[in-house]
Amino acid sequence: MKPKPPAPRNSPSDGLPRARLWLFRLVLLLSPVALFLVVEVALRLAGLGGYPPLMRRVGPVEGGTLILADQAGAISWFFANRHRPGYNDQYAFVDPKPTNTFRVFLLGESALKGYPQPRHLASSAFLQAMLQDVWPERRIEVINLGTTAVASYPVRGMLEEALNYAPDLVIIHTGHNEFYGTYGVASVGRAGSHPVMLRLTRWMHSLALVQGVVRLLEPGSAELNRSLMELMVGQDFVAPEDPRRAAAARNLHHNLSAMLAACRERKVPAVVCTMPSNERDLAPVGKMPPATAGSRNAREHFERGRGWYAEGKLAEALAEFIAARDLDTMPWRATSAAQAAIRRAAAEQGGVVCDLEAAFRAASPGGSIGWELMDDHVHPTLRGQALMAEQFVAAMTNLTGAARLESAALARVRPWTDYARELGDNPFDRYGVAFQMRVLFEVPFMRESNPAGFARFNALVTEFEAHTDPEFLPVLREWQTYRPHAGAKRPLSGMIARVLLRQRKFAEALELYEIAARAVPEYTSWHMEYVYFALAAREKLNGQLTEADRERARREIEQGRLLLSRGFSETGFAERYLGRLHQLRGEFAEAIPYLNVSRQKLGGMDLVAADQALIVSYLRTGRTNEALRLAEHGAANAGQFAPLYRQMLNELRGGGAAMREP
Repeated sequence: MKPKPPAPRNSPSDGLPRARLWLFRLVLLLSPVALFLVVEVALRLAGLGGYPPLMRRVGPVEGGTLILADQAGAISWFFANRHRPGYNDQYAFVDPKPTNTFRVFLLGESALKGYPQPRHLASSAFLQAMLQDVWPERRIEVINLGTTAVASYPVRGMLEEALNYAPDLVIIHTGHNEFYGTYGVASVGRAGSHPVMLRLTRWMHSLALVQGVVRLLEPGSAELNRSLMELMVGQDFVAPEDPRRAAAARNLHHNLSAMLAACRERKVPAVVCTMPSNERDLAPVGKMPPATAGSRNAREHFERGRGWYAEGKLAEALAEFIAARDLDTMPWRATSAAQAAIRRAAAEQGGVVCDLEAAFRAASPGGSIGWELMDDHVHPTLRGQALMAEQFVAAMTNLTGAARLESAALARVRPWTDYARELGDNPFDRYGVAFQMRVLFEVPFMRESNPAGFARFNALVTEFEAHTDPEFLPVLREWQTYRPHAGAKRPLSGMIARVLLRQRKFAEALELYEIAARAVPEYTSWHMEYVYFALAAREKLNGQLTEADRERARREIEQGRLLLSRGFSETGFAERYLGRLHQLRGEFAEAIPYLNVSRQKLGGMDLVAADQALIVSYLRTGRTNEALRLAEHGAANAGQFAPLYRQMLNELRGGGAAMREP
């Protein structure tokens, strides 16, 4: 009889029933998932995970709920560049849409946002003014969601939110940023080359765990002073045969098709734009590969185009300029493939095309686009912004339904210069645009590839500074040092207006303060500040406020109260200008609580001004002792500002007559 073979060693599963064995294996498999879920939930409780909405519901106002197009929603798309995000402008509107309101949403990138023109001179401002002339019986509302440095995929996400707020028309302007904008094919690696991967990337970065890791691994501050343009030009090169070129056009077509289909499903008319760019006056900026036998590189095409243009061979020149644009190894301008993708998506989905590229060429000397309509490679000049609006209006004649504009109504659109003047075109904002462009063209690779750009804007800046009021020069220098806050600088017009106010040039100050108020969003302390100073200048001019002025101050106070009720004030400026607006209305007792809160947050001259206003309110309400105590405290503790408080104290002890003016 053969001996039995030795029994194998016992394994951990020996003796376990089959059901328990499978349960054991399932637990092993699910343990990492459970751990992930626990960590994810914990991080979400700590505030990570998900994305803030683009449209933030703020609170009740007359007629419904106030909605703000919020910058946090746009910033959420910039997972790879959290320190250099793109921005949209804040716009406010009411939900549900008021009766007899025609609401337009503009969606796209920085050229649509209006950069480098200020907000009140963007194409959206021109469009609103033109449509109001065309349809005086309607209330026109244009909400510009243009966002800097975004490709078409984020624009698609923003549109999906906008469609929830009853638009009567959507205008889409995207295509320049398909390579280097956020979610472009060159900004998220291989994930940018396919629409499915873009959606997966967006989902992945919504996870709290991913957001936590990203924060831990954030780059240091060494790169923060370099623009995204500088970073990309140093590390990337899109050759003519690079497959990302086809991927960029494919993604643009896919996202535009999805946007137009979503509009059609909601029965919202949609206009999609071709993308004009600087063809004649901006040379290719990318590194030049050597030309091969029988072909030219982008720079050679550009120089050949300049030659044809000088000889008056305009069709040949345009063909060369287009070739130069399409072959640029830093493709910041929409290529011919992108323009074809736009047209194809519109044809397939029933969207109306607004052919801005053709319109800009028709309005340009020789039929190729240059400095007359472009401030740089893709951003329109003031005239270009107005031309965009004119073409948006013209495209509406091809719509159907309530958004259709009869051709005869176009006669009501006035010359663009009328609108520019009424919207607030002024030499100081023109200087601001020239200065921003000089900074752009001073970037080493831009100055090397396009020295004429720097020379052009440097001459404009130098000429203005040489002939302006010497008292304005320190203000210009101060404005130049400001870093943009939430995508925008403090309006230069408002800063100059303060100098004019000190010079007692009240009419000139009033004009610039009104412009500054249009240059910033409503429901901000900036807006409250400029409305206050505009009304103060008006009071100086007229001796008193009219009932219309008092009503305007009341509406601004309501905006400020809503801001405070939602915790939107950290700096103290909202409280300060709430107090000052109450004082303009003669409501000195109502001003005191706000001014008292503001002084807890302010410092420097802002605190001195708030204390002076508070002392005035104390005097006007019979609380002289409190006014004296405040001035005495400042005289003893305000350091370099103590002499100002001593002056107030002397005036108070002399009877306070000089303190009765806020």
